[in-house]
Amino acid sequence: MNPLEIFRYAFEALRERRTRSILTILMVLIGAALMTALNGMNAGMENFVLSSFSSLSPNSLIVVPGTSSVTLDAHDVTLLKKVSGVDDAVPFIQGAAILHSGVKTLRVMVAGFDQSKINLLYPTAELEEGSFISPYDSTGMVLGSKIAMPPGETRPFAWVGKVVTAEYKHTSIEPSGQIKREAVKRSFVVKGVLKYTGAPGFANVDRSALVSLQAANSLFKRGSHYDGIIVITASTDLNSKVEKEILKLYSGNVMVISPKAIVQVIEKTMAGFTTFTVSIAMVSLMVAAVGIITTLFTSVMERTREIGLLKALGFKNWHVLVMFLSEALIVGIIGGSLGLVAGYFGAHLLLMRPVQFSHSAALIQPLFEVEGLVFVWLFTLAISLLAGFYPAWRASKLNPVEALRKE
Repeated sequence: MNPLEIFRYAFEALRERRTRSILTILMVLIGAALMTALNGMNAGMENFVLSSFSSLSPNSLIVVPGTSSVTLDAHDVTLLKKVSGVDDAVPFIQGAAILHSGVKTLRVMVAGFDQSKINLLYPTAELEEGSFISPYDSTGMVLGSKIAMPPGETRPFAWVGKVVTAEYKHTSIEPSGQIKREAVKRSFVVKGVLKYTGAPGFANVDRSALVSLQAANSLFKRGSHYDGIIVITASTDLNSKVEKEILKLYSGNVMVISPKAIVQVIEKTMAGFTTFTVSIAMVSLMVAAVGIITTLFTSVMERTREIGLLKALGFKNWHVLVMFLSEALIVGIIGGSLGLVAGYFGAHLLLMRPVQFSHSAALIQPLFEVEGLVFVWLFTLAISLLAGFYPAWRASKLNPVEALRKE
């Protein structure tokens, strides 16, 4: 009997025990589908986050106070500009505020900085309409794309020429120790609307309202202190050197954050998360392997007399071994193939709705690579064959005389 005939015989044996075979295939399908879907969703998430940070200037470093006792002001900007390898230093002030436009309200991030230098911070930033504001404009505002037209809305929240009001809840401590809370309100005229950038940075510009530094200082009552300073280096190769110089200059009392470091942390985090989630899917495949072992053992017990008859007719041990391994292989092929399809569509189905990130939402597309799909498929086949080996080996070792005596 040639291998093709053995394979056909194994397929017919599975068909005879249809219900049991379908349930076993279903277990394999679920495991393969989970691995496929989780791999695709994790890769899509990682690709989305990394592509977002790739929109940032690669030669920028964000300097922020390391402790509450440290403050940054205009003197620090001058100091940082003198550091070797630094081309520019851009201070910023930011905070959460409620933006009112007529009867509509939105909770947004308001960021104040010199907008003439926006392309140093966000190289891909472009205006949809209007213009950027000057550093001395205390009433102008530029809106991010998702502020001007919030996702899911059919009418814009605000537009160029529209007057909006920013409201900030300011909290301070009086000399007497009492906590004082007051609502600070400032009116602004929308001067421009940005195109979608997808860049997070120190402020997610797509979900931010951008004003001048002095306007942000007035709204948030910072007293001419900055929340941070963005240092632009002459080259990305100098980032590490400049970072060390800044930390040395401030004796470690500031934190220096770089897009490259953020990306590295994200990559490590996503790698760990992917390992964790795929491990869960592998447990599912292990359960499927137990199902295959149980199914084949039951099949061997039920077909003992049949095995004895086949051996009496000339079947060798390896014929029986291959026959039962073929059953395991067929289960793996069908379950693995259907699992890939189910996982592919399942991942897209699960990510149909935008994923919420604090103040914004994003539509993430699963990412599937051919190598990953092939690995899942081959891994499923390998698990199926390993699970089927021991029952197949036991079947091949049956004594034909004793097997024929079984009723």
